Amino acid sequence: MSSPSSYVVSTVRSALPILEEVTYLNTGTVGIMAEPVLAAHVAAVTQYERGGHAAEGAARQGYERARATVARLIGAQPDEIALTRNATDGVALIAASLPLGPDDPVLTTDQEHPAVLLPWALAQRRGRGRLAFFPVSPDPEETLSRFLQALRPATKLVVVSHVSCETGARLPVEAICACCRERGILTLIDCAQSVGQFPVDVQRIGSDFATGNGHKWLCGPKGTGFLYVRRDRLDLVEPPLIGEGAASPPFDRRFLGEEPASAPWSFVASARRFEYGTRNFHDYVALSAAVEYLDALGWEAIERHMAAMSGIFKEALAAEPGVTLYSPRPWEDSSGLVTFGVEGWTGEELSRRLWEDYRIIQRRVQVPDAVRVSCAYFTGPEDLDRLLAALRALRR
Repeated sequence: MSSPSSYVVSTVRSALPILEEVTYLNTGTVGIMAEPVLAAHVAAVTQYERGGHAAEGAARQGYERARATVARLIGAQPDEIALTRNATDGVALIAASLPLGPDDPVLTTDQEHPAVLLPWALAQRRGRGRLAFFPVSPDPEETLSRFLQALRPATKLVVVSHVSCETGARLPVEAICACCRERGILTLIDCAQSVGQFPVDVQRIGSDFATGNGHKWLCGPKGTGFLYVRRDRLDLVEPPLIGEGAASPPFDRRFLGEEPASAPWSFVASARRFEYGTRNFHDYVALSAAVEYLDALGWEAIERHMAAMSGIFKEALAAEPGVTLYSPRPWEDSSGLVTFGVEGWTGEELSRRLWEDYRIIQRRVQVPDAVRVSCAYFTGPEDLDRLLAALRALRR
């Protein structure tokens, strides 16, 4: 993949017309699609929906290309990738697939998204695992220490986000996974807030499973995501649902006969076992286009830009009277997510006023009671200027 040394931010912003109407600081929730990617998306949708079965071959080819693109992006093999609708799908599939007993501990953090908490809460209700928690610190060494204190000999699975959706803190996932490997504990890493910000290599991380999506930092189509299942862990997960495409051998009515349950079929020997039936193949063409668009800008250049902009935002916000910064300052411990609170304001009210009065799109955070902004590949100094001006006006 290419890695230009830099790109012109004003040129990049010109491909995102919504920036003329709003200050967009919420890529950590939903990214915005650049016009060239959108054109590829619309063309793929048009071709498949107009052509139906006549266009299905091309749509499926685009779908498989997306699988290869995702695999290459995160250092996996294509057969280790299941294409999903979002990161939540991946977490939910593992929660419904792993054979856990009602007293098997599943360890996670106190800053997880509902995409992690709800699938495992439901699994616990159904007698599959029991949630336990450890707190995240802005200091990765402290986070690791708290993790080790919370770890138990009986722990079966550790589920953590690569980057906290609350504070933007980067978790020491490589060290966490190494500790788990030594103890025979499985690991699931939620990469929803890391893929597209900085390099994510599942081999280096060492996790057994990982999830991510295309609609955040990759700024790709909504309703696209992935689940990574390490090849030697595949037989540990039996999908909760099945349909044509997920079983081997391929569907044959004569083979299944009158007793399909007794026929000698099995799940396919790849992560494709989680995919079945007619799918939105055409949407994944745009996922490949989104990755290729960012690749052309250069991943190193994108990371440098996010690091620089988030650093500028943190320094400026921390210098404002009455503002508390909750995100770690060093880039290697953080991300493009910057979380801050303003004295006398709840996060919910501040978020509402920033949008209604100043057309600044951001996200409120509950713990801490604050607001989160996202510094993306297209974020510019003008965005910070508008945010600071709005905060000063609101404080007055």
